[in-house]
Amino acid sequence: MDRLNPSQTRRHESLRRVSARDGQGTTSRLGPVAQLPQVIRDLGFTPSQVLADTGFDEAYFADPDMPIPYATGARLLAHCADETGCEHLALLLGEKAGPGALGLAGLLLMSADSVGSALTDLVRHFELHDRGGLPRLDQRGDTALIGFVVVEPAVAAPELLYDLAMTLACNIMRSLCGPTWNPTEVLLPRRRPADAKPWEKFFRAPVRFSAPECALAFPAIWLAHPVPVANPLLHQHLEKQAVEWRDHQPASSFPGEIRRLIHGTMTQERCSADRISQLLGINVRTLNRRLQAEATTFKALRQEVLYEVAQELLSTTALDLNQVASLLGYAEASSFIHAFSRWSGHTPQHWRRAIERPHRGVVDEASGHPATDRSVKPRT
Repeated sequence: MDRLNPSQTRRHESLRRVSARDGQGTTSRLGPVAQLPQVIRDLGFTPSQVLADTGFDEAYFADPDMPIPYATGARLLAHCADETGCEHLALLLGEKAGPGALGLAGLLLMSADSVGSALTDLVRHFELHDRGGLPRLDQRGDTALIGFVVVEPAVAAPELLYDLAMTLACNIMRSLCGPTWNPTEVLLPRRRPADAKPWEKFFRAPVRFSAPECALAFPAIWLAHPVPVANPLLHQHLEKQAVEWRDHQPASSFPGEIRRLIHGTMTQERCSADRISQLLGINVRTLNRRLQAEATTFKALRQEVLYEVAQELLSTTALDLNQVASLLGYAEASSFIHAFSRWSGHTPQHWRRAIERPHRGVVDEASGHPATDRSVKPRT
């Protein structure tokens, strides 16, 4: 057996430490985060000092194909943003990343024949790179949107992941359409930063903070734009590789897939068992029977996801309760307030006030102060 060199040994030791700490959660390729030490250095800090006590050393970031637990990656970005005092750290990471940061999924989209086909490939094969987030491509009249939602539960600082996702999406569009391409609007489900200039400078477009979704909006006519480096033979080969890779992956749990679909459609349209069954190509009875075999129900999974999305909207946006209630499908804010109080033991107003204190996390039921664990399931 080949021996690992010292650099590889350090990377594997880092992965062992963070995996032991975070359990068996979803992992992602390091990909766009591989440039983190360089970004830290560009900001005038020493990577080893900023990364101290995170379980990572600089050697870990040498290989963009290294896996990283999704929750750990989010905490790592939050830690580095806090240590450097750089609120737009995720933008700086995204600026350095192009389609190649997505590995096989990025190569596949760059060989497609049109922008629309490329983005469709990205949505179909994104799990080759990342299973903690879910991209989507929508068309609403003359406007197209490439969006992203974090579906991994209990992720800290999702606003940094949304910044990174949209910066990378913008770079992908500029690779496909030319460097002068700009979106018509950028939607970010995060509070407005103290200084929005870095966002406006990079996107070269209006940025709407506290938005109900995460997306780049642009004229739908761009979907027909030919990809300058389209390569049908290479695309066919990469598509075959992608399918083979997927076929050899361990089967994910059925409830996990249902959660992903619920999470991905929650704020775009009324989410129901009928809708999810339609997406899966099965009938509702089959859906319910398979979930019952897994000791759960669609209602229970939907309640869990509703609670997670509600926490995210309350903690990362300035939307009022009427807007949050509407996005989650409630006809009245009072119904949402009642549901959230039942799930958490606190009203959403109390929960939001607590989360806005210097600590991240939910309200601890015993003390009334924020706790660090947002993975609590809703009360039934």
